[in-house]
Amino acid sequence: MSIIIADATNLKDLVDLSVLLFPDDSYNDLFAVYKDVIASNKETGLLYEKDGKYAGYMHLSIRTDYVNGTDTSPVVFVEAIYVLPEYRKHGIGREFIEYAERFAREKGITQLASDCFIDNTMSEAFHKSCGFIEKERVICFVKNV
Repeated sequence: MSIIIADATNLKDLVDLSVLLFPDDSYNDLFAVYKDVIASNKETGLLYEKDGKYAGYMHLSIRTDYVNGTDTSPVVFVEAIYVLPEYRKHGIGREFIEYAERFAREKGITQLASDCFIDNTMSEAFHKSCGFIEKERVICFVKNV
């Protein structure tokens, strides 16, 4: 069991997991996104290896733009976190968050932020169980003109 930093050798595995979290996005689009992530110095992709396979992934970024609910900048932002259903409730998500906390501290960053859709009660409960505090709720509007 270990968290490893994704690179070109396991990019396909990272993308395979991301497709499960973002099924409305195409594989090719996600491949392009994560190819940029692994080449970035402000983002990182992580894989959780267990039982000889990748059981989950997390995407972290260092954001310097305003992040809802935060009062510092930069912040480490959990862009995505996903654990295969058969590996949930085994502490993998919590290990990912603990990794993100260490990552932030090592960079001198004092806040870790994340978000989820308003109806994703499973994600909301997970975040709260890891010590995140809900700061605000947002409804996004768009009007085509």
